[in-house]
Amino acid sequence: MRTRTIVTGFIAWALFLSPARAADPAVASPSSTAARSPEADISDTAARLELAKVLTYDKKYAEAMEVYRQMLATEPGNLDAKIGLSEVLYWTGNSEAAAAMLNGVPEDKLDDKGKLMLADLFVAKKDYEPAIQIFSTYLDRKPDDWVVRLKLADVQSWTKRYPEAIASYEAILNARPHDRQVRRKYGMVLSWAGQNEKAAEQLRQSLNE
Repeated sequence: MRTRTIVTGFIAWALFLSPARAADPAVASPSSTAARSPEADISDTAARLELAKVLTYDKKYAEAMEVYRQMLATEPGNLDAKIGLSEVLYWTGNSEAAAAMLNGVPEDKLDDKGKLMLADLFVAKKDYEPAIQIFSTYLDRKPDDWVVRLKLADVQSWTKRYPEAIASYEAILNARPHDRQVRRKYGMVLSWAGQNEKAAEQLRQSLNE
């Protein structure tokens, strides 16, 4: 009786492992089913977008722009392609084309990098008000980004917002007291604001550092 039970169990196990069963799609493993699932397919759009990004990382900007333009020829509303192309245009010095490409893209669709690029484009066009707004909103969340704070301070000084610019430069110097160029900018703004004695002190210090 015991022998018969063992043999029966062995036959059942052999049938479970048989090639016929393994080839049956109805009993294929979950991983193989997922691999054939339409949901796992990568679309042409996703592949082209990734290709454009890889080309951009490798600084093959002309090729990246061509891929983005091909995408936009068939999908003119593709925001990822618009943003990607605008970034490449900006990095290659074509700020006007980059700004035109971003025109109409909702700001809430941009990540921090895209928003800061948009602010830089506004600055390049001397459209300072929206740039100040973008920089300020970003710094509310990331107050220790001194590169962006310096950009804000510069724009504040150019638009004669001297108290705000002075506060921005002071914040930077508190974190980077040996930054000679920032101290000189600070001294200049103090001078423009009529604080000559303090301006002279800061400019002297910048010459002695």
